[in-house]
Amino acid sequence: MSKLSFDRDHNVINGALEGAEKQYHSINPFTEEKLWDAPVASAQDLDEVVEAANVAFQTWQHSTLDDRRSRMKQFASELFFKNSDWTDIISETGQPKELAEREVESACEWLTGIASIDIPEYTTYEDDNVKVTTKYFPLGVVGAIVSWNFPIFLVLGKVASSLICGNTVIVKPSPYTPYSIPKVTELAQSFFPPGVVEALGGDENLGPWMTKHPGIAKISFTGSAATGKRVMEAAASTLKRVTLELSGGNDAAIICADVDIDDVAQRVMEDVKCASQRKESLCTVPKPGTGYLSPVQNKIQFDKVRSIFEDCRAQNYKFAIGGEQDLSQTKPGFQMSPAVVVRPPDESRLVQEEPFGPIDDEENVIHRANNTDQGLGATLWYRDPAMAERISMRLDAGSVWVNRGAFPLPTALFGGCADISFCEAVEVSTQKSNWKLYL
Repeated sequence: MSKLSFDRDHNVINGALEGAEKQYHSINPFTEEKLWDAPVASAQDLDEVVEAANVAFQTWQHSTLDDRRSRMKQFASELFFKNSDWTDIISETGQPKELAEREVESACEWLTGIASIDIPEYTTYEDDNVKVTTKYFPLGVVGAIVSWNFPIFLVLGKVASSLICGNTVIVKPSPYTPYSIPKVTELAQSFFPPGVVEALGGDENLGPWMTKHPGIAKISFTGSAATGKRVMEAAASTLKRVTLELSGGNDAAIICADVDIDDVAQRVMEDVKCASQRKESLCTVPKPGTGYLSPVQNKIQFDKVRSIFEDCRAQNYKFAIGGEQDLSQTKPGFQMSPAVVVRPPDESRLVQEEPFGPIDDEENVIHRANNTDQGLGATLWYRDPAMAERISMRLDAGSVWVNRGAFPLPTALFGGCADISFCEAVEVSTQKSNWKLYL
């Protein structure tokens, strides 16, 4: 395959790079400057890409697990080798260089991690006359639809899970970040047969077309809870399988009394780029556009965060840091300095839609952490292993991390409630799952 060009994008259909009659562009969130054109797929383009994926599936589903593993690992190796080439294109998300490089590394780790898993078989009953065996077979074509915040990491997690099981996959980027995903799909063509991994860029019509298309067997979606409901509703018309990773609320970060406050505050800050703390001196506030502090990716999100910030000021909430910043957006770009609000009320927009605050009572903290219809993730910081396990097992979240920030693993269960990952002071490793679906 020819050298990747990082100044134009194409749809990837049946191994070929295709244009589209309609084009659009995104903007650089650092400067609001126009970026290059990206294709907008038509309904005919979708029919074409689905047909190619179904044809490819007839052969790909019979490939060996070893062959699929080898191709995925080669793909990951090439992606990792070209890491520095991706940092500029991932700037469409607003990520600084350091985070962009880490996203590519994480995507490679995810590819190789999933490539290493086994597909189990179970004998559930056997006697002298009967043997009952459970085996897993590929579904067909998977539609992978992702949000704008970590496009390469999110989409390759879905691609890897689909490919290792013998499915083919069609990926769709967010209209806000249309560039990274088609380009990484273009790179994948060197390692997979035509039609196995394809990409379509599109506007607000493409997602609904995909979820309703009879030639797609499953939709894996990452995005808002509101959109997830529409995805499930549309997929029901053709009895598609769905996997929904949904957000829209806050993730609880529970810091308990027996930890080293200075140490944990710094580590929480590293995880979320800004954290509240009793001592203002512990919080070093970086300037927008520097270090790990990114601009907000698009104007809709910027206006949402700005409105929440303005609501905090209107309600006279106390700011530990950041309360004096000017959000008039007189300069280009969607830059915003971090702000820390001290003990906002539970009913405030800040608590309902943004970070979670510190609490001092165990029963109360569990109740308040679970008092959400989102439940994507949570973190718990504690020294006492018994108490850490007791609290974490009562948190209704898709993933719970104890004594570390969010750290998803390709070999961990995903899609239920909850996968508990312990580390460092807590030497226990356990998982539970009661398979709640959070909408």
